[in-house]
Amino acid sequence: MKGLEKIVKQLKVFKFRLLAISLLNILSAIFAVFSIAMLAPFLSLIFNKTEVATVPPQWSFSIDSIVRQMQYILMQIVENEGITTALISLVSMIVVCFFLTKIFAYSATWLMAKIRTNILQNYRNKLYNQILILPLSFYSRSKKGDILSRCINDVQEIDTAILQSIQQLLCDPILICFYLFSLAFINWQLTIFVLLVLPIAGLIINRIQRKLKQISSQQKHQQGVLLSLLEESLYGLRVVKSFAIENKLIRRFGQFNDTYNKLYINAYRQRDLSSPMGEFLGTITVVVILLYGSYLIVGSDSHFSAELFITYIAMFSQIINPAKATADSVANLKKGFVSVQRVEDFLAEKEVITEVENAKSITNFSQSIDFQDISFSYEDTEVLKNFTWHIPKGKTVAVCGFSGAGKSTLANLLLRFYDVTKGEILIDGTNIKTLNINSLRNIFGLVSQDSILFNDTIYNNIVLGMENIDYEAVIHASKLAKAYEFIMQTEAGFQTMVGDRGTQLSGGQRQRISIARALLRRPPVLIFDEATSALDATIEHDLQHDLQPIFEKTTVIIIAHRLSTVSNADEIIVLNNGKIIEQGTHSQLLNANGHYTKMMKLQISSKNDVTE
Repeated sequence: MKGLEKIVKQLKVFKFRLLAISLLNILSAIFAVFSIAMLAPFLSLIFNKTEVATVPPQWSFSIDSIVRQMQYILMQIVENEGITTALISLVSMIVVCFFLTKIFAYSATWLMAKIRTNILQNYRNKLYNQILILPLSFYSRSKKGDILSRCINDVQEIDTAILQSIQQLLCDPILICFYLFSLAFINWQLTIFVLLVLPIAGLIINRIQRKLKQISSQQKHQQGVLLSLLEESLYGLRVVKSFAIENKLIRRFGQFNDTYNKLYINAYRQRDLSSPMGEFLGTITVVVILLYGSYLIVGSDSHFSAELFITYIAMFSQIINPAKATADSVANLKKGFVSVQRVEDFLAEKEVITEVENAKSITNFSQSIDFQDISFSYEDTEVLKNFTWHIPKGKTVAVCGFSGAGKSTLANLLLRFYDVTKGEILIDGTNIKTLNINSLRNIFGLVSQDSILFNDTIYNNIVLGMENIDYEAVIHASKLAKAYEFIMQTEAGFQTMVGDRGTQLSGGQRQRISIARALLRRPPVLIFDEATSALDATIEHDLQHDLQPIFEKTTVIIIAHRLSTVSNADEIIVLNNGKIIEQGTHSQLLNANGHYTKMMKLQISSKNDVTE
């Protein structure tokens, strides 16, 4: 099993601790067996069947010799101290043995706790790292709910179904082995009979476990679907309510939930069936043992007394629970391996955007950024075709065009969120694929249309990831972004919590904080991807005026649908179907009376319609 291999590989790190756990479980098993074995001399004593011996019996490794040795010791105590003292001594030994059994067992579980928590911690760290490392292309084709299910539910399942089962398997089989050895020592004929009966129960339970694994796999998949629906509904709650589609989504969720519920019921039934089935088969086995044991006592086996038979039954009854627990552990392992495989499949996803060996670091550039004959496709959809563009350092350039023309794709390619399928992107003549990815991204300051804020303070959202920042620099950046005024009007100022995804702020406020975040870093290149789309015309005008001095010292790439944003750019390119169809300044493009002019007229007409 692949899942077992992965878990065993992680357990190897704790091999010395596992060895200590095994030794503690062995000691626990020894004292557990010894505490029950004391039942035979106790019964002999209270039934007054202990033979009087004047000399110590000869020692041999047999149950008969051990019984005689115990009888001799007990009779010495009875003769010297009385029967009450003998009984108290015997009971005290049983209590001490039982106490030591539990002490060693607890010590083993205490050591195992660190192994379990460390493995889970490693999985969570790996999963979170993988979430951040995987490219955006992976998330465009994956369900977020399914990813969350793997990171939360499946990791928890690894603990409850696998690690807890492994903990049981380090203990219960050892206990079973010691009990079986002791049973064979007491009466080997009866023990062989038991070993012939028990495998039948094992085969029946194994069939139940195999079915459980199949159901568990289907259940995990359906759980991911449910979480995806929940995540989408929470994220799009405003749209759901505005289009009054609550009932439709409730019905849709109900259908998926009904399927999940049926799978869950089947899983419960299969898992719970193994428990009563094991108990029933155990009862049948005990009954058969009683019949066969009675035959041995009444029959030819003179050494197999009633006291030993009662002790045998008591010891065999102690096997039932660990045997049942072992069967349950194996069932849970098979169920849990589904979760391991789901987690490992996610961890095995390849990072498509890779960094070459000895990648160069970059902190600035001196000449230009060049797109040289690049092409790019999202799966089967070609977005850019043989695209070439030269961006000189220190210039403000703009990209415009209708939706789907490929404008935002340019920013994604520059930051290596995706890689070009043809051609190359150069910075000062160096292919960006040869550069250190983090250093490459640090020279860009991106402000996107979707203003992503974290559930933290305004201050922490602005300084995001930066350390030792001068407070005055944060204030200056917020003023440039036209955010300072509304920030100071909040109850806690810069320490105001923005809420989940910034829901405590308006869309325009979120965008201004995102702009302040980019300006604070003072990157060599600023990328505004529809960055002012949520701002009203007055704030946008004032913002452009305040940013003009920064634009004159920085390379700025403006990606915009609203043409008022790009009118002051040094160069504007117009994209259509992934190709440049027009190029020039604002006035040159208007004089050309082409696609750009058509877009401008449409926007003016739309604005007039809204005003009327």
